[in-house]
Amino acid sequence: MKLPEGIHTVEMVFADVFGVLRGKKVPANQWPRVAHEGSHIPGAPLYWGVRCECPDESPAGGMDEGYPDVVIKPVVGTLRPVPWRPGVAQVFCSIENPDGSPSELCPRNALVSVLSEYEKEGIDAQIALEMEFYLLDPETHRPLISQMNTYGVVDGSPYDAILTDIMTNLVAYGLPVEAGMQEYGTGQMEITLRYDRALKAADDAIFMRSAVKELAVKHGLVATYMAKPFDGESGSGLHIHQSMWRDGVNLFDAVDGPSEYAMHYLGGLQRRIGEFSLFGSWSVNDYKRRQDFTLCPTTDSWGGDNRTVAIRMIEAEGSYRFEQRDPCSTSNLYLVVAGQLAAGLDGVRHQLTPGPRCELNAYTDPNAKPLPRSVPAAIDALRGSDLAREAFPALLIDTYVDTVQREYQAIMQPVSDIERTRYIGAI
Repeated sequence: MKLPEGIHTVEMVFADVFGVLRGKKVPANQWPRVAHEGSHIPGAPLYWGVRCECPDESPAGGMDEGYPDVVIKPVVGTLRPVPWRPGVAQVFCSIENPDGSPSELCPRNALVSVLSEYEKEGIDAQIALEMEFYLLDPETHRPLISQMNTYGVVDGSPYDAILTDIMTNLVAYGLPVEAGMQEYGTGQMEITLRYDRALKAADDAIFMRSAVKELAVKHGLVATYMAKPFDGESGSGLHIHQSMWRDGVNLFDAVDGPSEYAMHYLGGLQRRIGEFSLFGSWSVNDYKRRQDFTLCPTTDSWGGDNRTVAIRMIEAEGSYRFEQRDPCSTSNLYLVVAGQLAAGLDGVRHQLTPGPRCELNAYTDPNAKPLPRSVPAAIDALRGSDLAREAFPALLIDTYVDTVQREYQAIMQPVSDIERTRYIGAI
């Protein structure tokens, strides 16, 4: 990979266990060697905490093992200059063990493995990811305006210019931005990327999430993808659109409606949505977003153009795709996408069929099964999933669950102000 003219620093980046970009800065004169050999880093980012706390013990190793190395290697075709930092380029890296084998702890490798099953059948999985986020004052952690202006184009607030500048930089960064808008929360935004092959689409979305945070800082703001930052405001969700293609033909389409393949795929999505809930909702806060009558799914329901269901079947000019709406914007995108694609493929292979279509309000649908409503329930569902153990390395599942449990304990153990306010003087 040759560097573009004027690049003095290359950032070799990868996604940690929570999908946050980490990496190393490499001067341009070292790039030819590093591009070929890669670079060693500790494996701890694949199982540490949100604030980079390395555990003393983990299924992947800990203090006794000395946090052994993995190797990050640049992925061909992912090098791109960073337009708001002249002279700097970023390149996405795969994660290998020192012996050259793919790291079983790497979520991106897990997605690559699931996609290889599609490739064996000549299928090209295409997805689009939509992520919501809030732009807030960094000191108060509150919005810049006092009321939401959903889909507002001109409201006189700073958000107009800020959102436009962020989108302009993302396009210059090489991301396929389709649209941006103010969402259904005060200070909440959404930027959508055009669909692409699944691995590239996930890479692009991870790049975008990091870039949005960085560009927000340039405007004196903080961007947060936290699932439920405020009571009474909309949560931030991740919506994943998916369709399967072979030889330029959408396998979800038939002459008179969705194909048999599509319905089996949907059957797989619905069957496994609860089992893979932890991939898309791993924190206590994520489950505060999962509330009835909030447009966040709480059941395994499916339907058509209906935003109360978990899985929408979307038809446009005779062509079909599915949109799964339960994950949060905080999730590791590779694991979420890999889980959904594994579920759909399992449905096709075992000819699963979905339950009854929801035609009205999914929150009151008697045919729908509830999704996990807490971290412990989601952990139990993932641990009990036969497909999770088939589709993903046991080490990845065990380590991911261990990491999530540590985050859960970090939030649940301390006594909170709300507990003191509610109970002191009353009981």
